[in-house]
Amino acid sequence: MKKNMVLLMLLAGTLLLASCGGKEEAATTAPAAEAPATVSLQDFAAGYLAGLPENRSYIVSMDDFVNDVRSGKDMYIVDIRRADDYAKGHARGAVNVPWGTSAMWESIPYLPQDRTVYVHCYSGQTAGQAIVMMRLAGIQAVSVNSGWNLGIARVEGYEDILETTENSLGTARHDVHPQVMEMIQNHYQEMAQQVGTPFANFFISEENAKAILDAGDESAQFLSVRRADDYAAGHIETAINVPFNPSMAEMISMLPADKKLVVYCYSGQQSNQVVGLLRLLGYDAVSLIYGMGTPRTAPRGWVNNGYPVVTAN
Repeated sequence: MKKNMVLLMLLAGTLLLASCGGKEEAATTAPAAEAPATVSLQDFAAGYLAGLPENRSYIVSMDDFVNDVRSGKDMYIVDIRRADDYAKGHARGAVNVPWGTSAMWESIPYLPQDRTVYVHCYSGQTAGQAIVMMRLAGIQAVSVNSGWNLGIARVEGYEDILETTENSLGTARHDVHPQVMEMIQNHYQEMAQQVGTPFANFFISEENAKAILDAGDESAQFLSVRRADDYAAGHIETAINVPFNPSMAEMISMLPADKKLVVYCYSGQQSNQVVGLLRLLGYDAVSLIYGMGTPRTAPRGWVNNGYPVVTAN
């Protein structure tokens, strides 16, 4: 497992020795600097998970989002779709930070920390990873449910919020500790290395996941993060269940660190948040694209493909 503690140097204990009136005075001994504070990634993950109930899993409804934009609410919106799709039409005021580009980490110091940042992609999945990285940097990021294609564009009257004006990030920036920036950059650069493999975007397709299951590949472990009752009603064979709620923090250390974790939820949105957290903690985790599948994600998703499930004993 990769190193999961990061030292954040928060204090500098440098004191200047003063002299006055040209008269040399005895040097005073500077008090010892306080020990640098340390921030544990386990603590970050636990804090993130603890906030799930209050923040509704860090996901806002597509209807509320469209209505708020339409009403002229002051919002900071980050559209992580491709630049060409952003140019065709986007929510009023949205800035474009294209997924899969260096902008995903280079933009971090320019995103506000004192207000909610609304993030959307196409389906809500890549936005799940994005908001984890933003929150690591102190940004109050939330994802729009089901993204643009499956969510926003299906809301009646969404056309009212569209514009084609390109909006810039601006020049105001805040400090992000270099080691935190390095971790965020590493996540996206490691992801870039997966292009052309079955794990691009830290996803795995339903077909490739089914092949792993059928082969009995013991180097992989399926991980359901759905509610316990939904797991009991039907889950992918061999999957273990660690629901996406605050108690997950106590279970993470029990996950196998020597296996590829194939994480799945309902639609792929929560599982991508989990993948973001687990990868920061050093696990080799990928998200099952579109999860178990829902009517909204059809025909994508495990069940929507007709793949089998088993029930709890």
